[in-house]
Amino acid sequence: MSLKDYRGFSRDAKLVVAYSFFGWLGGNITWFILPFYFRALGMDFTDIGTLFSISTIVQSLILLVSGQVSVRLGYKRTVLLALFLYLAARMLQVFYPVFWVLIIASVLLGMGTALEWPALTALLSGETTDEKRHYLFTLNSALGTAGAAFGMILGGILPKLLDGSSPYKHTLLFAISFLVVQMILMVLVSPVLGRKEKRLRVGKGLLVKIAKFSLPNVLIGLGAGVTIPYMGLWFNLRFGTGLESIGGLFAIQQMMMAFGMFLMPLIADRIGSVKTVVGFNGSATALIVALPFAPGFLVAALIYTLRTILMNIVNPIWDAFALRFFTKEERATSIALRSFAWTSTFGIGQYLGGMIFDYSLTVPFFITGILYGLAVLAIWVLFAGYEE
Repeated sequence: MSLKDYRGFSRDAKLVVAYSFFGWLGGNITWFILPFYFRALGMDFTDIGTLFSISTIVQSLILLVSGQVSVRLGYKRTVLLALFLYLAARMLQVFYPVFWVLIIASVLLGMGTALEWPALTALLSGETTDEKRHYLFTLNSALGTAGAAFGMILGGILPKLLDGSSPYKHTLLFAISFLVVQMILMVLVSPVLGRKEKRLRVGKGLLVKIAKFSLPNVLIGLGAGVTIPYMGLWFNLRFGTGLESIGGLFAIQQMMMAFGMFLMPLIADRIGSVKTVVGFNGSATALIVALPFAPGFLVAALIYTLRTILMNIVNPIWDAFALRFFTKEERATSIALRSFAWTSTFGIGQYLGGMIFDYSLTVPFFITGILYGLAVLAIWVLFAGYEE
């Protein structure tokens, strides 16, 4: 296969890809600006952390049932419901910025995130064949990642362009406009589930399959939670790096990843999906262990950039490979429960990582490396026999 395999996708597939681009664009503007907005409202880090934690906890809980909900409602309707929850939450954040209302907004955001991702992925999966799914997933992730990079850049410059009494509020309003664009795009998408396919039996066989694919997610989520949320602060404490440099580093990572993703299906076609994931994630594991020994910011930035790319660039390949083992009506549930495995353990890792970083700026990287290594081993042991 070649780059020509990125052509020929259906109209609905292209609509979903466009949806992802605008979603990641607007979402990352919001992600970048929200902490500054909350600080401008007079909140301390404890208040901000509480709002973010509530969203994560709600997301984890709803993920336990969101797969079944999306099958009952249909994937398209579920995504539209998630968008309405996002819109309501963002409007509350902008126009009613008192703490108890912001808690409600966090709950709505957690619900929306739990509903959207499994349904959207299952919807996209139904728009292609097993043979070309990793190309479509890669195209979707690559353009979404490019949107994320632009979002972080815009999040940094828009407050200056929208200078006034409430630059952060105006920036959030600009980001909210992309939700309307997403709604229009999703309305134009055709449903992929028939009436008979909106029935799902969650039996032992399905749960065993989901558990096998969830084990690496548990290990990676826990390992990522220990270090990744604190990387910006680590760069600042370890090397005295300014926020502008850190933000620029993260944006560069996203852009490099977006371009590199297009090559992943070609590699997977040549050596197999499992070998591709194991090779790239294994290399990322070695780099995360080496990171605390970097002598300066430039070397550390290079190591971290390569680590991030190697760890995340194969996600579409892994997702496409996993969905081969599930029927159309099982996909949303499998995605939701795998996401629950990652999100819940990531939250635990965040808590543990905060305590460990108070003790050492080096030990957390070793813990993450061990957990990543176990995840790579689990992928190889469990799935190497299913290699294409």
